[in-house]
Amino acid sequence: MSNWTINYSSLANNNSSKLPSPRGFKPSTSQKHSRSEKAAPVLDRHGQAELKMKRAWDVALAPAKSIPMSLFMMYMSGNSLQIFSVVITATMLFIQPIKAIMSVQETFSRFESKESDLTLPKLSFIGLQVIVLLLGIYRVNSMGLLPNTASDWLSFIKPKEILEFAA
Repeated sequence: MSNWTINYSSLANNNSSKLPSPRGFKPSTSQKHSRSEKAAPVLDRHGQAELKMKRAWDVALAPAKSIPMSLFMMYMSGNSLQIFSVVITATMLFIQPIKAIMSVQETFSRFESKESDLTLPKLSFIGLQVIVLLLGIYRVNSMGLLPNTASDWLSFIKPKEILEFAA
């Protein structure tokens, strides 16, 4: 045989059973037990309700984690009117929050139980989505797309003449 080959037939005589167990190893934990011998601890109703409420709060506060990313994307896309900035504003700051507000019941349906009241997590979820919507409205206003003067609505009023601006 060459130097680069391994003879696997020699591995059949495994001497590892003669080796001592490593430090901290408990052989009783490595053996398989039937379900009747050791059952996994089951959470009581109060513990499950508490866990569901904690998970509901995690879902309710998830939009707060996306606000800094939305602010960063708003900063990076600039105030000029370009397709990238319009698409970012439309999807991230308008479409996603409106879809999330419309599907609040579906989002929190897996956490509902008789013991827990999900009114406060749902309201905080809606409140954070409204904050994201307000960021979108601010963004549209800073891009100049929000009609907020009388000349935007009435054709006989002349637009305000800007005397000075920085480019």
